Amino acid sequence: MEAVRDILPRSGYMPMATRMPLLDWMQYVNISLRGRPYSTEKHEYLFKPLCDDYHDITFQKAAQVGVSTLVLIKSMWVAEHMGKKVVYYFQDDKAVQDFSSDRATPLIESSSYLSARMGTTDRVGLKQLGPGTIYFRGLQNKGKVKTIDCDMVVLDELNESPEANVVYAIDRLRHSDMGWVVALSQPSVPGFGINKRFGTTDQNHWHIKCSSCGHYNCLELDFPSHFKEIPSSQKKTFPDGATHYRGCSRCGARLNMSVGEWVAKHPNRNLRGYHISQLYTQIFPPGYPNIASKIMWEYRAKAGSTLGMENFTISVLGFPYSGASARVTDELLDFVEGDYPFTLAQSGCFMGIDQGDTLSVVIGMLSGQQFKVLYAEQTEKWDRLDFFMDKFAVHYCVIDAQPNKHSAKSFATRFPDRVSIQYFGSKSTKVSKELHEGRQEVNVISVDRTESIDRMLDKMEGGLILLPSRSLSDERGVAIIEDLRRHLKRLVTKTEISSRGVPVRTYISGPGLENHYGMALNSAVLAAYELGVMPGPMVTPIFSSIKIGRA
Repeated sequence: MEAVRDILPRSGYMPMATRMPLLDWMQYVNISLRGRPYSTEKHEYLFKPLCDDYHDITFQKAAQVGVSTLVLIKSMWVAEHMGKKVVYYFQDDKAVQDFSSDRATPLIESSSYLSARMGTTDRVGLKQLGPGTIYFRGLQNKGKVKTIDCDMVVLDELNESPEANVVYAIDRLRHSDMGWVVALSQPSVPGFGINKRFGTTDQNHWHIKCSSCGHYNCLELDFPSHFKEIPSSQKKTFPDGATHYRGCSRCGARLNMSVGEWVAKHPNRNLRGYHISQLYTQIFPPGYPNIASKIMWEYRAKAGSTLGMENFTISVLGFPYSGASARVTDELLDFVEGDYPFTLAQSGCFMGIDQGDTLSVVIGMLSGQQFKVLYAEQTEKWDRLDFFMDKFAVHYCVIDAQPNKHSAKSFATRFPDRVSIQYFGSKSTKVSKELHEGRQEVNVISVDRTESIDRMLDKMEGGLILLPSRSLSDERGVAIIEDLRRHLKRLVTKTEISSRGVPVRTYISGPGLENHYGMALNSAVLAAYELGVMPGPMVTPIFSSIKIGRA
């Protein structure tokens, strides 16, 4: 063991030739979990990912499958043993607090060696381990994301994180001679976040080898065909009350979840991806006769509910839920691309503003009955809104009231009768007034979120909303138009069961689903057609049937 101690770094990067393998390092520093040495026993599917030191790895996973702990251990190895800098990104600061306090600190304290290697810096957002460091940061603020350079980036709960800031997080590796990226998350909707990233990888799935016929079985790709009902003649060989077992799709023999291997769907791709579900868990479920029965009972119980199937598909199978749907496609966006450039020079316009980490602004003008989007921008500066009001001689503006309600009201009072703050929740469109600081009146518009977005998309499909031409715009304009298109495609709906037990279709929202320009355009359309100079026109859907004329 002294020879091993001699190769531990005091500072700097551990050369590949003298690097201690992760498994040896874990044994040496005595990594423990819940009072027992860390092991992949009953989680054999984790062994290869644990040992995999590929430079870019994506985990599309179900809930509670052990990946977060695995990645944390690997991060500690990179910091303490290699002397490198790791930045562990989460969707927000609350998640940072929870993970650092509840996961990272107990794991370090479980090892007397790692505890002794803790440097003088031990905070929620920063752990020093020997010559290396692990930063824990939220992704909600672009400024904070861009402050640290590093050698390894971890993107935890990627689907809950702002898409644009993820790019800046990966940029932190530009000057590293190592440049490792690990992304992990449950998916949400197809083609977004972790599912989009996983789609570019070699896409490994865990295949169970049948001990009877040698056939390889992938439980999640063929679900539920491997969950077989127990024949009455074999009931005595299973626990009382068991209804199903996990069996080979070829011969029906029981499968041993510990005997399997990872098989890549696209082995020639240069990005690594692992899909991990709960279907091959070996952790016995309290209150159930066996695991297979529990999974099938849960599956059948949720099969009649859209919300239940979404939960089962994402949390148990680890797949995105395709029950969500999007009206905005590349074909529709190509259809409404106009013959004018992205511009910062017009007057008599309408403006919509969505609040988030930044202010997302969309500005357009009415030409006949068509609304032409002219300009869009994201900014953190509230006085930039005043510039736009003057530059575009904005006739009317609608701004999201939340979360910075005081700032939104202050902006509205600077332009009386030209700005309304907007609330969602009303069953029908309502116009009213509120007081700001107890004395100044502010115009208010309240709308149903789903219905207002539907009306906007109806106009788009009817050829009444146009986007600037990419071919006629400069480089900056093209980049913003592409962001605008991407955000519009994130206006995705899903159907949930309401508290009254009836299906309700809603547009998905959340910090990780970047649709800010889409929401800003919705506000601009409200400003133009419902609060501006003309009522909303009658809409006749013409998308994919007639090429629209350009006004």
